[in-house]
Amino acid sequence: MPTYTLDGVALDHPARCWRLKLGTKRRPLPGIRGVSLTVPGRHGEIPIHGLDLEATTLPLACAVYGYTPAGMFGGFEQMERNLEAVAALVGVRHRLMQLRYEAGSIVRVADVTVEPASEVEVNVGAAIARFTSVVKVPGVVWRDEVETTWAGSANAPNQPVTTLAGSTGPIVDALVRISGPAVNPSVTDVATGGVVSRSSGLLAGERLLIDCGKMQARLVNTDTWSLSAGTDVTGQISATGPGSAFRWLHLTPSVAVGDPHSRTVLVTAAATSTTGASALEIRARRSYL
Repeated sequence: MPTYTLDGVALDHPARCWRLKLGTKRRPLPGIRGVSLTVPGRHGEIPIHGLDLEATTLPLACAVYGYTPAGMFGGFEQMERNLEAVAALVGVRHRLMQLRYEAGSIVRVADVTVEPASEVEVNVGAAIARFTSVVKVPGVVWRDEVETTWAGSANAPNQPVTTLAGSTGPIVDALVRISGPAVNPSVTDVATGGVVSRSSGLLAGERLLIDCGKMQARLVNTDTWSLSAGTDVTGQISATGPGSAFRWLHLTPSVAVGDPHSRTVLVTAAATSTTGASALEIRARRSYL
């Protein structure tokens, strides 16, 4: 059975203090932010690619019982205490919470907000309360719990980023690290044609760190992934491709012909004056619709 955990608290309590109802659904697929463009003298609409996704919502129907955390039945009073505990859990408003979805070996996480969607219905005699909360995923996609690091070539086409294989959504916050020597390094997302580059050189021992999510870049001379080290070179970064005016290098999985189970992120790296010490690395978590 699939289970949900909110901020580390199981929404199916092991002692039956509270449980999600069986009707709770799987997370929904996100919708597309609609845009239509028509012109006189042309049938239909102009096709527009790369449209953004809408935030998704998920209803969580919860039943609260009168059992203590030790598994003893405590009646209506204990049910009220359990209801207060659940209310405190879903009532966080000052920050995003982490919702964890688990189904066997499949684990996905998302940063969410939770909003009450219904009045609490209480059966006093049975000491049971029921209510539904709506979980909103502002960032749309679900992620792996742990980020991974992939190492490839700083000058090679169509390289599969094996650590991101299996993703179904774009990865918008990857950390890219290019190690010198390399002149005019660039990285291209093959699926979308988006490119991030720097028109300058990297000496041996230097590394260019690019935070695609924060649109920041640093030049460092140590083996680090920290964006607080080195020299800020954000103004030297050039981004081209779809949406490049406000985002850098969305790594997008491509589906192999005839096999939707095969989903691979491909990147092309280009630079001159490279040696065996030159390298491209990508640190990121997989993304799921």
